[in-house]
Amino acid sequence: MKSLIIDAQIAGASGDMFLSALLDLVYSDDKKKIDADKKRKNLLLDIATKITLAEDLKEKASLDIDLIRKNVAALEGINLKITLKEPNRHLKVPQAHKILENIFKQMKLSDKAQEFSKRALDILFDAESKVHGESLENVHLHEAGSLDTFLDIIGSAYLLDQLELFDAKIFLLPVALGSGTVTFSHGTLPVPAPAVTEIVKQYKIPVHSGTLKGELLTPTGAILIASLLEISKGLAVKECPYITINHIGIGFGNREYEKTPNALRLILGKELEEKLLQEEIAIIETNIDDCSGETIGFLSQRLLDMGAKDVYLTPIYMKKGRPGTKISVLCNVDETKLFSTEIMNQTSTIGVRIINSTKIMFKREIKQFKVEIKGKTFTVRGKIAYNTKGEVAHFKPEFDDVKIIIEETGLTSNEVVSITRREIAKKL
Repeated sequence: MKSLIIDAQIAGASGDMFLSALLDLVYSDDKKKIDADKKRKNLLLDIATKITLAEDLKEKASLDIDLIRKNVAALEGINLKITLKEPNRHLKVPQAHKILENIFKQMKLSDKAQEFSKRALDILFDAESKVHGESLENVHLHEAGSLDTFLDIIGSAYLLDQLELFDAKIFLLPVALGSGTVTFSHGTLPVPAPAVTEIVKQYKIPVHSGTLKGELLTPTGAILIASLLEISKGLAVKECPYITINHIGIGFGNREYEKTPNALRLILGKELEEKLLQEEIAIIETNIDDCSGETIGFLSQRLLDMGAKDVYLTPIYMKKGRPGTKISVLCNVDETKLFSTEIMNQTSTIGVRIINSTKIMFKREIKQFKVEIKGKTFTVRGKIAYNTKGEVAHFKPEFDDVKIIIEETGLTSNEVVSITRREIAKKL
């Protein structure tokens, strides 16, 4: 299965950077870059012409595209220079959707590509509506309603279609927002702009300020990422997942930074065939040397009852040779506050350590098995783990079910475990 990693960690993302990076991925098998870039430019000009016709701006607007291949700090990719002249328009929702419908009539786009385009515009209008306190019927677009916004959206939709990426696994690394201020039709405001803030909040796009000044994540860049994540059910990740890399697309923005490429990177590859399950977890730890064993034992069970993935205790030696206990709790990342608070409320500690980590594991499931022992039939749950080839790697009976059989039959735990394992093995 194809996988796409969106890497906007350094310079964020704008609409033209996203479109440029996708362009860099198409025709990537062509050996002659000059010929490939001519195809890319002609493709984009054809899309731009269709958009101009669909917007009924053939005689009223002009759009010129210059495709420049750049190499900055060992990154080689595409920089689009778009020169645009068009009448001032304040597009509202019905007008924008009418333009999209006209474009769809002229271009062959899949259902997912059309959905992506509509969703991107809806996300933009919804964000503008919320930050201005206006209804969707009344809100309108200023800069974001221009011809090149439609080019970014439709061009990206078409290229994602051609690259078959709507059915790929999408992974998003934390996006750089930038810092300082941005000036546009509503005045000068701090970065990130209100619409961008609303989009990253609503669609849970992971962000950080980054090291570069200025607006790094633009509204158009944000809606393209948000729409793609939603359509493809993409994942936000802290680091690159396990894939084999086939191609890398680089899209440059027009601003220049000293020693730092203003670039968005799209990494296209495939998942490893021997796939292991992976999830993000948090490890909460604290060291205690002045708390009773009864309290620590009570806390361990309480944390498990609250839904912790695991709780374990480690004997340690602390300052002045005092014996102590390290309490470790594994939980979901979004549950750290819940479990940290419980640890501090129930023990003498005044603080905890939180370590964000990645857990890699076999696929697991629990199945029920009927086991006959001493003329009685018992239901035993079996915990089963499968290796990357889909074969059973490990299995064991659930001990709570084993205890019931021990109590009813009078057999030893070793005898019951041996019998249940044998019966489960037969059925597996």
